[in-house]
Amino acid sequence: MKITDIITRNNIFLDFTSLSKKALFKNIAEKVNKQTDANQNEILDKLNHREKLGSTNLGDGIAIPHAKINGITKIFSLFIRSKNLIDFSTSDKKGVDLIFVIIAPEDSKTEHLLALSTISKFLRVEKNITKLRKLKTSDAIFNLFLKSSVS
Repeated sequence: MKITDIITRNNIFLDFTSLSKKALFKNIAEKVNKQTDANQNEILDKLNHREKLGSTNLGDGIAIPHAKINGITKIFSLFIRSKNLIDFSTSDKKGVDLIFVIIAPEDSKTEHLLALSTISKFLRVEKNITKLRKLKTSDAIFNLFLKSSVS
């Protein structure tokens, strides 16, 4: 799986301005609902439930909130770069500005884990993280995803 298999050019959002994790998750639920048959309230509930199990903040300003949802048939992902740091309430006390969202079908097993693994491998390359913060357009970020050798 390549990162461009799960994140399309149209699902890259820059200069996001959510002031809290709650507002971020609400906005994510709205975006996913507009592009899929998934119920907005279920998306929000599942993202919040997953976060209560343990923070999806990886550190270094990066989070991968994810959930399994009824009503979708394939992995749906977003990349969000926030203008401000969003508090993910973790022990490192640092906010998050780079957010990869994964919404998987409820019955997904390996596909969900493969998507998490693909994004994690991409993020292991330090220059990718630096570029995600510096690139000016969603096209430039999508091209970074295309050029990455992660598969």
